[in-house]
Amino acid sequence: MSVRKSLTNIVLVGALALGIGGCSTQDTYHYNGKIGEEQVRFYEENLGRYNTLEVSRADGTVVEYSDRNDDLKLDYIDITRDGETTRYEPDVIGQKVMEEAQLQFDKYLEKIHEIKQTKGLSDISKE
Repeated sequence: MSVRKSLTNIVLVGALALGIGGCSTQDTYHYNGKIGEEQVRFYEENLGRYNTLEVSRADGTVVEYSDRNDDLKLDYIDITRDGETTRYEPDVIGQKVMEEAQLQFDKYLEKIHEIKQTKGLSDISKE
């Protein structure tokens, strides 16, 4: 086997491994729309390893919930209010904030799931 063919095989195997390993199961939650008065967007980055839920509230506050392990457990949140962004992490100061943020995050994901399921049922309905 030539060196060129060996290198090609190594690159192809590596690309396949990255492709399979980079696949996320969170596409269930991909969403960009309104929930009540809030603009909500759930998206993935970094080959599906990073999940972000961005919520723009009616008062202009933007909360960005960030999961950096693709496990739907928050690693930090950024809250932007009046042009000033504050980051909270699960440390001494941010622990209580993170607990509340996780509850909110989970509720948004439930709502997104419900909206998408309702739409699917409506789309398939014969009436």
